Formats: sequence, structure tokens, C-alpha cells
Amino acid sequence: MTDLVASAPRSLFRRSLGAVFAVLFLCWLFLVARELIDIRVLQVRNGQAENRLWAELALERARDTHADATRLDQALLALEGMRAREWRLKGHRTPFRLLQVLRRDVVLAEQLPDLRGRDRVLPQESAPGEDERWLYTEVRDDARELVVRRWQERPGDWHFSLAGLSYYARPLLYGLPLLALPLWLLFRLGFAPLKRIGAQISARSAHDLTPLSATRYVELAPLVNAVNSLMARLQQRLDREHEFLADAAHELKTPLAVIQLGAEGLDQADQRAREESRERLRLGVRRATHTVHQLLALARSGADTLDLSKARHDLVDLVRERIALGGGLAVKRRIELELVAPEQLTLWLNRESLCSLVDNLVDNAIKYSPAGGQVSVVLVEADDAVVLTVSDAGPGIPPELRQRVFERFVRLAGQQDYHGSGLGLTIVERAAAQHGARVELLDGPGGRGLTVKVSFPREPAA
Repeated sequence: MTDLVASAPRSLFRRSLGAVFAVLFLCWLFLVARELIDIRVLQVRNGQAENRLWAELALERARDTHADATRLDQALLALEGMRAREWRLKGHRTPFRLLQVLRRDVVLAEQLPDLRGRDRVLPQESAPGEDERWLYTEVRDDARELVVRRWQERPGDWHFSLAGLSYYARPLLYGLPLLALPLWLLFRLGFAPLKRIGAQISARSAHDLTPLSATRYVELAPLVNAVNSLMARLQQRLDREHEFLADAAHELKTPLAVIQLGAEGLDQADQRAREESRERLRLGVRRATHTVHQLLALARSGADTLDLSKARHDLVDLVRERIALGGGLAVKRRIELELVAPEQLTLWLNRESLCSLVDNLVDNAIKYSPAGGQVSVVLVEADDAVVLTVSDAGPGIPPELRQRVFERFVRLAGQQDYHGSGLGLTIVERAAAQHGARVELLDGPGGRGLTVKVSFPREPAA
């Protein structure tokens, strides 16, 4: 665990905090870009409209006073006073402007801006037009041969200078340090429940798999639920391991005792006693082998569904193969095995698990059928399921006891004459559950014997 933490130096806390500051920085960039676009487009358009308006007002004054240079200068100064007063009322500095009144290319009047101490140069009067620092407009009165040319400083151009950069950077530079401590505290408080959950898990021993207490935080609920689900699966696996060990110890006592007695009897002098001991030894080995196989099948049938690897298999071929393997016992007991099935039925199956299911059903049917009887295995397709039935003509199981026989090591009264471990139907039920199938015990044909019905869903269980 220490190595795992050491190999992952990244901090979710720092990542989240950095993401917040990155979002704030991107928002600042967006607002600054929007402001600069507004200045570059909208304010320039408005500045040009204002420049045109004042040029037309200057032309109106020049129409009446162009014959007298003094009166023209006074009229233009009065107009400039009105413009300056407007900007003072707005609370802004009056934009610089350069104004010329011409008649027949002769300058009648000119008003220059006071640019002393300013980082700005006059526009090129010899080549009238706009440039990076000045807006330009020109209005005419052809009847009087008057021309008014007016330059006005381009609005907001200082925003694109170092002074403008300082103006926009100050809120960010002042704001981020002030936000850092509150955000750090908020994130510390926000991540505290996650740290408490981590501490709660770290403080547990390896044997403590009890669920974590429920959390009231919606974001942490999936984590807590996932950890609790994992603990539940681990507990089930440990329980199955303990169950397997207990079952093995319980069930192997008898065959091992028989083997021990048989082995001890081989040393006897009497030939008949030695033969009986050898028979007991063979019986003990056979019972021990069968019990071990059943216990292993039971352990496999208890595995998690997620642990099973499933593939598409032909259920008809699989059942036919398992019946052929169990045919030796059927021939020995003169049991007729019958398979009724379509040519092919393909399902998502775990082959090993389903082989255990079919083997136990067929073996039980052969074992409990009377000599010379018949065992019928039928596969049919329903609308939403594939149904496997195994029917025999044995003693059957009373309806009131059919639920009990799925428990481990349960054997009904009167079955002592039949060799078995009491695990067959337990294995069948668990293997069916791994495939999302349902097991039912029904009366056999004609009300005699037993029919085991296993219904497999068409689609694999989720």
C-alpha cells in the first residue's frame, strides 16, 4: 500500500484547486478579450460617428462665418467648448482632435490639440486619412467650396499599451491572493469526508469486512457503496472457503475411515477377510473420490457470476456429450437414456459449471431410477427461455420436502440405500443461478418419479 501511494504523487486536492484558479484565469481572459473587442469595434464605430457629427457642426458654423477669419475662429472655439463640456459631464477626458476648415484648398482655420507631455504625434495632414492613432472624416459644402477635415484620437487605444495591460492585470493580481486562502480552506473542508473514509478503512484489521457507515454526501455515496459491495463479495468468498473446508472435513471422515479399516484388514491372515478389506478399500476410495469431486463442483458452483468466463456453446452438443459419459452406469443398471432436443441451441454458458449441472441431474436420475427403467432428457425452446428437463421413474420427492433438498448434505428418509453425498441438487441450483436460470422440482411422467426443470433465459443474466 505504501509503494502504491508513493508511485502516485499526484494530489486530487491540488488538482481541484488548480482547476478553480484555471477557470478564474480563463474567465478573466474572456472578459478582457470581450472588453478589447468592444473597444476595437464598438467604440471605434461610435467614435467615428461622433467625429462625423462634430465635423458637420463645424461646417454649419463655417457656412456663416467663413468670410471673417476672426468670427470663424470664435465660432469653432465655442463649438469646442460645448464638446469639452459634454465630456466633463460624462466624467471623461475630452478626446484630442485636429480640425481644419478649407476653401479652395486654402486653410481658413485650424485647431490643433495640445499634445505636450503626451505619447502621441499629430496625424499626417498632407495625406488625410485614418491611421493607428487617429480617426478621420471629411465633409463638404460644394456650393460654398468649403471642406471640413477632422481627426479625432482613436478611442481606447491606451488599452493596448503597457498602461492598459497594467489596468487589466491589477484585478487578477490583487484578487487571486485574496481568493487563495478561502478557496484552500473550502477545499480542505470539502475533502475532509473523503479523508475520514480513508482513515476509517486504514484503521481496520484484515479480518474486519463490515460495511462502511452510510454517507450523507451524494458525491461520496458511489464510493462507499462500491467499497461495501467489494467487502460483501470478499466476505462471501471467505465464507465459501470456510464452508468448503468444513464440508471437506465433514464429508471425508467416513470414506477415510473406511479406507483406514480396509488398509488395516489387508494384513490379516485370512484370505476371505483380506478380500473383504480390499472391497472396503475400493469402496472407500470410490466414495472419497466422488465426495472430493462433488465438493470441488460445489465450490465452483458458488463462485461469483462475474468471475465466470462465458462463451457461446451449443447446449444440445454439451448435453449429448454428458449423457454419453454417464452411459456406463446406465448400461450397468439397464437404464434407457433418452434425449429429445432440436438440432442446435446456442447460449452464453460457462462450460465447466453447466457440465456439473447436467452431470448431477443425469447421475441422480440414473441412480434413483429402478433397474430397467427410463430416464428422459428433454430440451425445448420457449418464447424467452430454453428449458432443460430431466425425468426419472424413481421414488420422487414429496412436494413439502422439495425446497429442503437444495440444502447441503440433506438426504431424505429412505435414501440410505443410494450412495451419495447430498450435494447434487445444491450444485445444480448454484450452477443454474450462475446462468440466471431457475430450477423447479415437479412430479415425474404419470405422477411417478421426479422431473427437474431448469429454465435458461435467452439473454445472459446482467
